Amino acid sequence: MKKWLYELIYRLVPVDWIFGPSSQLEHFVDTVIDDKIQSGSAITLGCGVGRETIYLAERGFSVIGVDFSPTAIQKARRRAKEKGIEVEFIVDDLTNLQHTSGNYDLVMDFGALNDLSQAARDLYMKNVLPLTKPGGYYVMFSFDRMLSPDEVTQRFGEHFLIEVLHKRPGNQFPGVLRLYCMTRKP
Repeated sequence: MKKWLYELIYRLVPVDWIFGPSSQLEHFVDTVIDDKIQSGSAITLGCGVGRETIYLAERGFSVIGVDFSPTAIQKARRRAKEKGIEVEFIVDDLTNLQHTSGNYDLVMDFGALNDLSQAARDLYMKNVLPLTKPGGYYVMFSFDRMLSPDEVTQRFGEHFLIEVLHKRPGNQFPGVLRLYCMTRKP
């Protein structure tokens, strides 16, 4: 999807319509993350208005949210402030990170990679791979029709142990929605 369209959506749609942690995230944190990581550093890629970012902060993570939309980041910052949650939100481009660096225990992508062109996916991988600590987790939600399991294996297999935690037919979009949990190889 084009950047201008996301910016338009974030400007027009009230934040409360798109705010609140997804049920997939809640399930993942409750059943997987709590067993593997009690807290730590986290970054959400393509964070939008910050729903997952704020949820992770509420669960005890030191978390940063990154999105290319200034409007989304502004809404995320306002929402975090209203909730009294300390979260850093950064406007940055996942295909050319200028303001984001570090190594995180948990890196989460809720549809950012699967929405990029093939050329942009190559840039994303170059920029995002260094963000995950060895032994850390990279979690991604994606639709098969946009990012096939074979492409996930091809892109991540050299650097991560890949596990599909959940798959189900998509509700809002056609195709299968998969939740991948990948562990960064040492």
